[in-house]
Amino acid sequence: MSGGANRFIKVLLAAALVMLSACSLPSPTGDPVVHKLSVAGQPYLLRQLTAGTWTASAPGEASLVSSTSLNRAALLQAIEKISGCKVTDSDYSHQGAQLDAQVDCASHLKN
Repeated sequence: MSGGANRFIKVLLAAALVMLSACSLPSPTGDPVVHKLSVAGQPYLLRQLTAGTWTASAPGEASLVSSTSLNRAALLQAIEKISGCKVTDSDYSHQGAQLDAQVDCASHLKN
């Protein structure tokens, strides 16, 4: 192969790896799948803990979840979109480092 073709293949491979890294893939260890998203320019991680509980947290140790009403509403909307369920209750835990949301999947959202 020519040098240009090799470089093209490497670029394609790198692009494919970047795209795959943005996907939510099942964890080989059985840990909850992590959904990465950004709200108001801040990164957040969403996880399903149980059939009826989802969490939102900021990455990094000792990072707090913004408690503004707009941020809370955006995170709850993201949980509803990703889970396909309606959020019925929510509260902050771990001294503000996590937003917990209880969802009702029996009444799936109609988008």
